[in-house]
Amino acid sequence: MFAPGAGGTANDGATLHWFADRGAFGWPGALARLKERPTRWFGAAEFCVRAAATLRRQAPFRRVQAHFLVPCAWPIALSVARSSELELIGHGSDVRLFCRLPRSLRGRMARDWLARGAAVRVTSRELADALCTANPELSSAVRVEPSPIDVEGVPTRSAARRALGLPKSKPLALIVGRLIPEKRVAQALQALTLIDEVSAVVVGDGPELPGLRARFPNAHFTGHLPRSESLLWIAAADVLVSASAHEGAPSVVREARALGVPVVAVEAGDLAAWAEHDPGIILVRR
Repeated sequence: MFAPGAGGTANDGATLHWFADRGAFGWPGALARLKERPTRWFGAAEFCVRAAATLRRQAPFRRVQAHFLVPCAWPIALSVARSSELELIGHGSDVRLFCRLPRSLRGRMARDWLARGAAVRVTSRELADALCTANPELSSAVRVEPSPIDVEGVPTRSAARRALGLPKSKPLALIVGRLIPEKRVAQALQALTLIDEVSAVVVGDGPELPGLRARFPNAHFTGHLPRSESLLWIAAADVLVSASAHEGAPSVVREARALGVPVVAVEAGDLAAWAEHDPGIILVRR
């Protein structure tokens, strides 16, 4: 396994290879981090060169799985021998970045993948449609399969509330996500102010955090939390609220439903299809 940054050398039996990236990759996403500090582009390039060189040295592989279309699927994964089975996985921002690239570059990338017989997996039908619209030649290689989620070991609602020091009875409405305009957290909080006796909690960080805190002083903002703590808040909630209109297959919705927490959301991405089979997902119009 190849990853940017630094860390341990083993994870569940897999050997991890870490490559310096000068902070180019990580939360809240590569694009945000590169925009914040453009010199990180040098770190991104360094990561690509070192990962590709290591792949070539350690080949052959039976199977190579590249998460994120840019830069892992292209150009890094193309460094391996043609005999390796190649699976490319797009998650969201990387697919949208690919779709914004110049047509000539997208065409070259698509041709390179198809020439290697690569399978392309994306996490939502929305992303598949965007990818195939941008480059129709990829249609035969693309399939939709949401990323697996794991909520094993997350406590029950009552236990989660005890752990967080929350009252047993007061309803809790939870919002989880990056605090950027596209997530429309302000709209969600504004709607929640119309409901008496509901505590609103926002888990996440981002450029809108100071403004949201000032505008909604009665809401509780936790800031960015590790996934284990975010899951604790989800388990403690009475409802998860999402006003984002730019979602594909939101993991937080799937986590909430796996924990039995109802979801109220704006119709976006694959949510409409999910709601057809899950009465615990309630969709509202924008």
